[in-house]
Amino acid sequence: MYDNRVYPVSDKATEIKTAKVKFDEFGAPYSDQFDDIYFDNKHGCLQSEQVFIENNGLPDRWHQFDGKSFVIAETGFGTGLNFLITAAKFTEFKANTKSDLQLNFITVEKFPLSKDDLCQALKLWPQFSDISNLLLRDYQLEQSQLNIRFANDITLTIYFADALQSYRTLADDNGAMIDAFFLDGFAPRKNSDMWSETLFAEFARLAKPDATLGTFTVAGFVRRGLEDAGFKVSKRQHRNRLTNDVEQNPVKAESLMANYVGKDKAKPINGFKVRSKTEASQHATIIGGGLASACVAHALVSKGIRVTLYCKDEHLAQGASSNAIGAIYPLLHVQRDNISDFYQQAFDFAMPFYQQLLDKGYQFSHGFDGLLEVAYKEPLIKRQQKFAEQQSWPEDLIRSVSPTQASELSNISLEYGGLFMERAGWVCPPELVNAISKAAIDTGLLTIKYNRHLKHVKQADSGRWHITTNKESKTVQNLIFCIGADSLNIDILNDLPLTAVRGQVSQMRSNEVIKPLKTVLCHKGYVTPEHNGSHCIGATFDKHSVEQTPNRHDDIFNLTTLNSCLGEFHRWQQADVVASKARLRCCTPDHLPMAGRMPIMERHIDAYDHLRYDKNWFFDTPAPLKSGLYVLTGLGARGLCSAPLLADIIAAEISNSDYPVDNDMLFNLSPNRFIVRNLIRGDV
Repeated sequence: MYDNRVYPVSDKATEIKTAKVKFDEFGAPYSDQFDDIYFDNKHGCLQSEQVFIENNGLPDRWHQFDGKSFVIAETGFGTGLNFLITAAKFTEFKANTKSDLQLNFITVEKFPLSKDDLCQALKLWPQFSDISNLLLRDYQLEQSQLNIRFANDITLTIYFADALQSYRTLADDNGAMIDAFFLDGFAPRKNSDMWSETLFAEFARLAKPDATLGTFTVAGFVRRGLEDAGFKVSKRQHRNRLTNDVEQNPVKAESLMANYVGKDKAKPINGFKVRSKTEASQHATIIGGGLASACVAHALVSKGIRVTLYCKDEHLAQGASSNAIGAIYPLLHVQRDNISDFYQQAFDFAMPFYQQLLDKGYQFSHGFDGLLEVAYKEPLIKRQQKFAEQQSWPEDLIRSVSPTQASELSNISLEYGGLFMERAGWVCPPELVNAISKAAIDTGLLTIKYNRHLKHVKQADSGRWHITTNKESKTVQNLIFCIGADSLNIDILNDLPLTAVRGQVSQMRSNEVIKPLKTVLCHKGYVTPEHNGSHCIGATFDKHSVEQTPNRHDDIFNLTTLNSCLGEFHRWQQADVVASKARLRCCTPDHLPMAGRMPIMERHIDAYDHLRYDKNWFFDTPAPLKSGLYVLTGLGARGLCSAPLLADIIAAEISNSDYPVDNDMLFNLSPNRFIVRNLIRGDV
């Protein structure tokens, strides 16, 4: 029997903020806050039945249920429509059986409707008046938790709080307690917090072995997140009940339904995507000196692993991490794809990491006031329109803005609108690298050795790695290369399809027109806000040169590009260039970085040769990888966004702990992905 315990979230009524709603001509509520509907005003009831009742196998499961209490967990109480339908179905079930089964409906609502608004919304569903009248009678927002008992053994519990916070407070003696999940709430692009992997993990913790789930969204990242949490997910097509036609269904063409099966069974993984487990290690050696190596060192010491970092220079951040200013923002396409999904997750990982450093006193120059991609020509205006129309991404990640809004956000007069990323910004990379390294050193687990030039690397008979520098020789268990474009000069990394791309950044003297700039501006290049009296503009993209001496021609190119795209900056002349820097980016063919163990080329070809004939062939053999040899490279121009998450992947593998990404994304970042693709294409 449901124990009817009260799980306190907070007893402060002042924390409860009611929803800002308006009603259309049909009397249906609309959220001003999330710019979304609560339900379809014509087919809302039928949609709820299809997505939540039918996808969870109700009411059939009640007839077969052998427990005393059937528990449903919902995200987004809203108007209570899902509860009313469920309660009505359960009342009918009780009337037709002699069952003593109880229904316990647990739901959350961070921004509940006021009692007056709820009363108006429920007028649309007079068929549920017996239940809705009782709901309205007891509905009050004075406490952060509301428990209402109805006839027919029905109990409703509403938490007026954040979904993740609320469900984290739920537990019983056995942990698992939920029989069915209703994933409702506003669309993922409108309210991303309700669709997080962390929340899905909480559902997995609370799910009984035979728990089911239904949700209206079919977004790929939701499906992948549920699968990674242990749900076996399938897409369901809804047919028009009158015509039996999918295409003419006026309600909802598709939805997702799922069963909880546990992480090991949720999603079969092809062998070449599997990284065989390694024995957890106590020490790792890094070759590097820039942002990637600093992030890996920090991630490893955070897991209690001792690290030695070999840096070829007298100081850290002398390579691609040495620019005065760097922008942090994700690479997003109009439609979600592997690249965009990775950079969104990496960005969501990086920004809190950087903020935590600042909060702990590890300071670096920065500005997190957003980034504006300026739509300065017709193709970019059309791209901006597509972003606005498709709405594939949460608005707090990227949104369309007008010229007036762009000017207000950037704090300078702009002729064009564009796409604004409010959580993006800039940092000083050398200062950031030193801040991360200092935080790692302060744990007592990181040692940095400077002026160490790697001369030779060889695998010993023991399987360990023997390294020789200009000052010493050493045999190590785990060797991690975080050396950017220098990877092209290491023999044991020659199988990686890497390219060095030269980029030159120009520093421009600030003036009274440009100095007020608050946000990073991206056009064909970029311009950063003022820092220490100058702005950075750039950058060139030269695949045919590895020369790292700055040249005048590239300064002129950067300046000309800026002036041709944004006329507001025409006052800058060549004489305003105060400094320049040229460094090499390390890039991959598919524009995604690499993080993981080095593949054994010959054994991949032998193990997965059948891919030449059938790209869908399933293999049981895990990927043949070199023991203890890792690489983090190919970060291109977005290392500030990607490095922290990639470092956590490396640390997870070395410590034999859970990866921070799902298996599909892990393979998309794995160095062996190119061998697999070449086999499929018949190129090897």
